[in-house]
Amino acid sequence: MLPFAMLYSLGLILCGLSADPRLRYGGAVAWLLAAGAMGHASGGFVGAALGYVALSAWMRERRLSPWRDWGRVAAWLAASAVLVVHAWPGDLGVALVEESALKPGSVPFDLVFHPDKVLVAWSLLGWLPLFGQSALPAGAPRPWWTMPLLAVAGVLSLMGLAVALELVAWQPGLTPWFAAFAVANLLNTCVAEELLFRGVLQRWLVARLGGALGLTAAAALFGLAHFPGGAGFVAVAAGAGLLYGLVYRWTGRLAWAVLVHWGVNLVHFTLFTYPLAAR
Repeated sequence: MLPFAMLYSLGLILCGLSADPRLRYGGAVAWLLAAGAMGHASGGFVGAALGYVALSAWMRERRLSPWRDWGRVAAWLAASAVLVVHAWPGDLGVALVEESALKPGSVPFDLVFHPDKVLVAWSLLGWLPLFGQSALPAGAPRPWWTMPLLAVAGVLSLMGLAVALELVAWQPGLTPWFAAFAVANLLNTCVAEELLFRGVLQRWLVARLGGALGLTAAAALFGLAHFPGGAGFVAVAAGAGLLYGLVYRWTGRLAWAVLVHWGVNLVHFTLFTYPLAAR
């Protein structure tokens, strides 16, 4: 089941990247039906998800009056929020680890390949290019080395803050689930979250509040989205949101924000207790 779960997520992302509506929508339908047939999702989940695909297609392919358009945007936002928090009924997924410590000194954790959040990524790729430029880079052109320097400095600062707050502890080492975690985190988490928080939310806030305030507000909301981890985790996540948002501001390309986000998560997973240190 794990190989199919990986292919399902990759397949939906590739369908979302396609400019051909037949592959974009037809491919998404095919992957959802396959997920139901393989037991990766229930029939109820697949039926509701097909409705989400139809809503996304309707929003992208047909214009309406502003008031009616706001109605379907509200419906899309509500459905997407349910998908992002794994609350869509019938989300079976592939549970690799359940209530177990992935590394010594870590709190128990569920490592599950969910079929839901990647659907939000698929939908947003209809409006936002992942690799192309989706925003004008802020400021003057910068030397090539500024981006790696920003990424390294950001990772060191974030993990240093997490250690100082006693959220995590130094625990280097790979687990048997590293490869599965890396794939799931990239396809099911980083792509969807960067499209949503940087591609949609940050762009909207920057357009209305200006660069610095819009970036800060988007980072704060990203931090609040991690509230289940506690106040300290919110602070670290907000700092991460600033880092990813600044990467996006400097490059105008979501792919760079996705890669830095993924890099931070892989450093956390390989070098520290994950997701939090046991107390």
